[in-house]
Amino acid sequence: MISTSSLKILLASVLALSLSGCIATEKLDYQLMKQEDAKWVADETLTDTLIAVGKPSAPIEGVDNALVFAGEKRSYLVQSTNRDSELTDILNYVDLAYFSFKPMPAFDAPYFRIRVGEEGCPSVQGCIATILWFEKPTHLLAAGKTVKLEGFDFTCHDGFAGGMTRCTKNLWRLPVTVAPAVQNIDALHYRLSPPTTLKFYHYHPDKAIAEEKRLKALMPFAKAFDIITFPVQLIIVEGLH
Repeated sequence: MISTSSLKILLASVLALSLSGCIATEKLDYQLMKQEDAKWVADETLTDTLIAVGKPSAPIEGVDNALVFAGEKRSYLVQSTNRDSELTDILNYVDLAYFSFKPMPAFDAPYFRIRVGEEGCPSVQGCIATILWFEKPTHLLAAGKTVKLEGFDFTCHDGFAGGMTRCTKNLWRLPVTVAPAVQNIDALHYRLSPPTTLKFYHYHPDKAIAEEKRLKALMPFAKAFDIITFPVQLIIVEGLH
């Protein structure tokens, strides 16, 4: 029969091996992600600077429930994967003073990427990935607030430095529709601080195919529109802490 002390040592060893295995797996997944990212090539001619996030001041036919990532050159209408109201429902629920969008870590570069031709992307103009980031002092959270966020598939943890609770949600392959720069670009109520870069990427582009995709990416909506901005920001840091 195994003694209690021996059993504790055995369990500790199994736990240590399990944790080291998880860490090794995470490192391998990260390395594979970086290797895959390296196969995507930026089209620098389409680079833009995001200055605000908002919603159209009036519905835009054919692009329902879209958020607007407003750039200096163009606007980017971003929908949920299923083109439903998920994104707008989340923004209508959270305290926007504590809410941010974060670029998905890749290329060791803190900017947003639209991937044109990504497998599983429902838009010919490309898809974007982002992390929805809600972080608020735990003592200021209303009862049940994180429960509702977890209902939106956020992962929530407390105990961060400064007594913060953090809830995050990773979103991949959000379809993008390219549109003209918003009409009220000079009168936006909320602006991102600081503005951040947005780049388009193609997967190992053949020159002719890349040109065709570039032209598709530059075929925006013809309709001009205004936006109502949100008091949100972008988090420009690498990795989840």
